Amino acid sequence: MKASILPNDISVVYSYRPDVAREYLTIDVPNGWDDVKKISKKVLSYDSRKFTYTGWNSDTLQCYFVRSLVGGIEPIATFVK
Repeated sequence: MKASILPNDISVVYSYRPDVAREYLTIDVPNGWDDVKKISKKVLSYDSRKFTYTGWNSDTLQCYFVRSLVGGIEPIATFVK
């Protein structure tokens, strides 16, 4: 049996906070800021929804991406070749 690593996939934990009308993705970053700086300027797509970086916790070694349910997501631009 073989397994493949998917180059553009990352393991996340999804959560929803109706009190603040936001969805969150939590990502483990075992190497701290070295891991965070690789993904903090990225936009993550989860179930066809876009999430942007919002911060990280150096005590728990987790970073967070957010999607607002009020007024949509923060502006995102796409590079054109």
